[in-house]
Amino acid sequence: MARGRVMEGQVRREPEDSSFAWSNERPVYQPAAPIPPITQIPPFSEFAEAELAELLPRVQRRSYRTEETIFREGDPPAFIYYVLSGEISLTLTSEDRRISVGKFPAGRLLGIQTIFDNGPQFVSATALSPTTVLAVPLGELLAILRRHPDALLKMAGIFAHQIRGAARLVAEMQFLDLPVRLAKRILDLVDASAPAAGRHGPAVRITQKELSELAGATRGGVNRALKRLEHLGLIRTSRGTITISAPDRLRRLAEQEPLPMILGVADPGLKGLD
Repeated sequence: MARGRVMEGQVRREPEDSSFAWSNERPVYQPAAPIPPITQIPPFSEFAEAELAELLPRVQRRSYRTEETIFREGDPPAFIYYVLSGEISLTLTSEDRRISVGKFPAGRLLGIQTIFDNGPQFVSATALSPTTVLAVPLGELLAILRRHPDALLKMAGIFAHQIRGAARLVAEMQFLDLPVRLAKRILDLVDASAPAAGRHGPAVRITQKELSELAGATRGGVNRALKRLEHLGLIRTSRGTITISAPDRLRRLAEQEPLPMILGVADPGLKGLD
């Protein structure tokens, strides 16, 4: 298809994020109102009906394929995103490594920081599975938020919670050995899903590439750390599957906390640094 033409019934995405591409043409977006899920969470739950009637017709419903980019580091802000279904991974790129700094499942708001500084995106967002979001125009949202200081404070609270989670990840990467970080991430995966019940314990499917992003390490480092955990009898690895052989022992290893008082993210009485 020639670049100068748009087929009937299709529109190009505006170039406000990196998902703009001719290969990413979608059917014309339908108005997203009424949207019960998003109206039940802050700040939208604080808005009057007239304000929702003003905002919701401008909200766009967007669908992304697995591994499709929603936005990239450095993209100018244009929307905040409400995850309707699926899951989104946030990553930072550093030289030859890509580090996962969070996952956003359905019901979460993404890109809140742009409300407060209007700066470029500082992470990349990628769909981990077929994902649908509601893209809320930042300019229109800000105009309404200025009339609702309480709603703005609630947004700040959500953002602060996200910062605390990111601070914990940074502290873990700085102060915990890789096997401990892997133990935490493996248990997070088990707790967040319904793990397959193997003969030797709960099992999760994940590639070394995905695990290296979650742990903030190279694939070679992850491979060596997995072998160490396997040598200790805590896990078994086979063809992209990690089976937890000794759940209690693995959880004790994972309970080590990096600098418990950092930014108030943990109870100062926690032990595990001795």
